[in-house]
Formats: sequence, C-alpha cells, structure tokens
Amino acid sequence: MNTADHLSDIEIQQHALDTEHSGIAAATHIAQCPHCSGRVAFYQKMARRMSVIPAEEFDFDLTKAVLAQLPARKRSHAPEQVFIVGVSLVGVLAAIGLFCYLNTGLLNDLLGKSDVISYGAASCLLFAFLLTNLWSEYVGKIRRLNAPENLQHFPGAAV
Repeated sequence: MNTADHLSDIEIQQHALDTEHSGIAAATHIAQCPHCSGRVAFYQKMARRMSVIPAEEFDFDLTKAVLAQLPARKRSHAPEQVFIVGVSLVGVLAAIGLFCYLNTGLLNDLLGKSDVISYGAASCLLFAFLLTNLWSEYVGKIRRLNAPENLQHFPGAAV
C-alpha cells in the first residue's frame, strides 16, 4: 500500500480522539491498515500522557504584577466638575439675560421684575444640579469599569 492510500494526519487524529464520529470509511481503513492503526495508537497514547500533565501554575500573583507596572491615575475630577457647572451657569444666565433684554415689556406685563429674577435663579440652580448629578453618575460608572476586579472577566483564561 503506498502513502497515497493512507489517511491524513487530521483524519487519524480525529479517529484517535473521537472514534464514534470519525466515520465508517476511516474506521474500516484503520482496522485493515497496520500503518494507520499504528498512528492511531500513537496519538491515543500521546493524548493519554498529555491528559495527566498538571496545569502550570505561577508562583506569583500575575494580576498584582501587571497592576504594579501600570502608571498611577490622576484623581482630578473636581476641577472638571467645577468648570462644567460654571460654564453651564454662565450659559443659563446669559440665555436668561438675553431673553429678558429682548422681552422687557412682555415680562414686565406678565410678572414683576423680582419674579423673573427668582425664576431665573431657580432655573439656574436646577440646571446646575441636574448637570452635576449627570456628571457624578458618569464618573461613578467609569470608576466601576476601571475597578481592578473588572480587569479580567475570565480568570481561567489567563496565560
């Protein structure tokens, strides 16, 4: 029998590791061919030996070693928050001022000047509160994403 008549290594390995799903033609050939049956025995023996090899373990904590190499993060969230609130307050005050300037007669007829100022101030405070709350939620979500326990979702897959 020449080498063209033998099964490929892939077919032999499939039969060695999963005899039930290798196919009738391959099983028949292996039963009749001493060369291919010897290769099947070799791969089965190799698979048995590899299955008893213990998994390698590190003698150190890989997560701590990697985290120690990362640069420290800067904790400067407060200046960003103050800047955003300040800019938003200036924008809201400018919008209210422009509205008041353009509609002075209308507002004086509808409300007194003190009412316009108090509604404007209340609107600014509400807008600043909502913007600050939105910012703090965003920062909290980012911190949870960057937490060390979230760095590796599949600890068994570590190399």
